[in-house]
Amino acid sequence: MVDALGVGRFLQTFVLALSARGIGTCVQVSIAGYPEVLRDQLGIPEEHRILCGVSIGYPDPTFPANHLDVPRNPLEANVTFLTE
Repeated sequence: MVDALGVGRFLQTFVLALSARGIGTCVQVSIAGYPEVLRDQLGIPEEHRILCGVSIGYPDPTFPANHLDVPRNPLEANVTFLTE
């Protein structure tokens, strides 16, 4: 069984290290739903579990999608704080 928590920690550090160097990333979890395509195209063996992919490249500051303002739900809509 894959240690997903360990993979998540590595992935966070990897993304932060690339960002610090001006390299953009996009973590893509949805590709895990298509393991047969990835195995066929990339030669990934069956004994490897696919959790996600990461797109890596240099951001284009002039691309319109890089200027989207996507509103977020307020914290209270997503988190419940429990107190004793």
